Amino acid sequence: MTHSPPTYEELKLKINNLKNESLKVKKAHQVTLTASRNYKRFLKFLPYPVIVRDKKKLITYLNPAFTKTFGWALSELKGKSGTQYVPKSLKSELTDRIKALPPHKNVLELTTKRLTKEGKLLDVMLRAGVDKDQDNNPTGTIIVLRDETMEKRNKRNRRAMTRISEALPKYPDLGKLLFYVNTEIRELLETESANTILLDETQKEFYFLSTAHDDPDTRKRIGKARFSIDELLSGQVVKSGNPMIVNNFPDNQNQYKSRDQKIGYKVKNVILVPLSNKERIIGILAADNKTTGDFDDTDLETLNTIAATVALSIENARVSRELRKAYEELKSLNHAKDKMISHLSHELKTPVAILLSSFKILSKRLADIPEKTWQPTIERIQRNLDRIIGIEGEVYDIVEKKEVFHPKIFSLILEQCQDEFEALIAEETGEKGVIKKIRQRIEDIFATRDLVVKKIFLNTFVEKRIKAIQPDMAHRNISLVKNLTPCPPILIPAEPLIKTIDGLIRNAVENTPDGGKIEILVHQKDKGAVFMVKDHGIGLTREAQKRIFEGFFSTQETMNYSSKRPFDFNAGGKGADLLRMKIFSERFNFKISMTSKRCRRIPENMDACPGSIQECKKMSGPSCDGMTIVTCFFPFPEQN
Repeated sequence: MTHSPPTYEELKLKINNLKNESLKVKKAHQVTLTASRNYKRFLKFLPYPVIVRDKKKLITYLNPAFTKTFGWALSELKGKSGTQYVPKSLKSELTDRIKALPPHKNVLELTTKRLTKEGKLLDVMLRAGVDKDQDNNPTGTIIVLRDETMEKRNKRNRRAMTRISEALPKYPDLGKLLFYVNTEIRELLETESANTILLDETQKEFYFLSTAHDDPDTRKRIGKARFSIDELLSGQVVKSGNPMIVNNFPDNQNQYKSRDQKIGYKVKNVILVPLSNKERIIGILAADNKTTGDFDDTDLETLNTIAATVALSIENARVSRELRKAYEELKSLNHAKDKMISHLSHELKTPVAILLSSFKILSKRLADIPEKTWQPTIERIQRNLDRIIGIEGEVYDIVEKKEVFHPKIFSLILEQCQDEFEALIAEETGEKGVIKKIRQRIEDIFATRDLVVKKIFLNTFVEKRIKAIQPDMAHRNISLVKNLTPCPPILIPAEPLIKTIDGLIRNAVENTPDGGKIEILVHQKDKGAVFMVKDHGIGLTREAQKRIFEGFFSTQETMNYSSKRPFDFNAGGKGADLLRMKIFSERFNFKISMTSKRCRRIPENMDACPGSIQECKKMSGPSCDGMTIVTCFFPFPEQN
């Protein structure tokens, strides 16, 4: 069949079609070139290291981030297997994982390690994309890596600091605490040893307060060693106050040979930071022989952070040691003081007893003289003797000691010389049976008290005490308002309860001017009984309220102080009554508390009350509004 030649129009059409096809191919090629350039630009500016391998596992591309992180350039690894950056133990890890990928999956992730050109080991997160053919065979791989070394290290540091903080209260012993901290430092910095070094300023020497090292013999040897300031690099740190890192000691350096001999191993590299308190540098925190490369700024930051905790712990230990020493000294002095007061208390008994006896004899011999000539003097003597006896009784209650030797000695003398004493006394006085009276008198003066705990109904007990002391306050114009509600019994010895109730009522009367009112209450509250005394008197100053239970503290100004009869207004006192009550409360398991309001008419720094509500009303100024409340809470005994 003969084909006729194409016409011009047909050729022109074909040429136009070819031209269009060529344009399409050209355009597609241009798109491909643009895509390729954009792809390479993307990889170039990607902040993470990227490696591209062909089906023969040879490197065809790596980006600048790879060079920056690991040190190798594309020109060094292109067309090569590039396994230099893979640790020997992990050479086949990635290949094995790619082979294990299921057919439908072509992406894998794993956490692994890679080496830098300088030999530094990095923790990396690896993500690999694998191209496969129809038979599921890899035809190419692109690998993206992310350096997680710093991130992991920071996380590890934070966890270590948390553990150290939590360990502080668990290790009251400083040595054990520092050993724990140094062990943490060794693990964090991956070193052979970590040490806390202190400076002995008197001897100008360093000593190792704590060392963490695998070898116990080395730890023991280091613990015994002492170094002059020039023997250690620590001396330079103390002088400059700046931390120091030395990653390479010259092999021919002889300056620190004595150091290596004393500690028993060679120091190859070291990091040191100062331990400082508010005043000075007290030592050094050090770590040496890093097992993974060199010390860096991150190690320095970590050690600096820990150093602050170590310095604080050392300072706290020093303060605690001084406090313990001061406490022991104070305890010893307090014991000596108690012993002295107790001795004086018992020594008062004998002269006071003799004075009382002499006073009775004197009274009998003065009977023939007109009473008005000697009665005021005798009353004054009697009042002050009673005051001395009261002081002795309060002191005895405060520093109560059971072991007293006076009655034993006197009783022994009486036993041995009974007949001779009776004969002599009968010869002189004509009296018989005096020895029995003397024995009873010794017992009354010197016998120790055996306090028996009893069941006491507080309302009836307080009622009896009010009746007992009312004659003593009969000369005062004071209104007593009672509200004594029955409640279950309490357990307490009667004697301290009597002294507490009588003392609180007496204090209230002595601080209330004539015409005033005192309220005495007993009621049940929760699981206990409450005894309350509320006086509408002058009230206490702020200073007195702070120190009222300290003992031997007068609420009055020294210049205004006088010792009058008990229950007189502003009678004054020895200042030990409330201290004795406080001690009773601790000894017999009840609580005592006080609140007070100073009368607005009376200045804080003086006692200006006229002692009478009527007289007070005649004066200009605000009305009398002073008040003091003392409360005792006695818990009920627990039911079995």
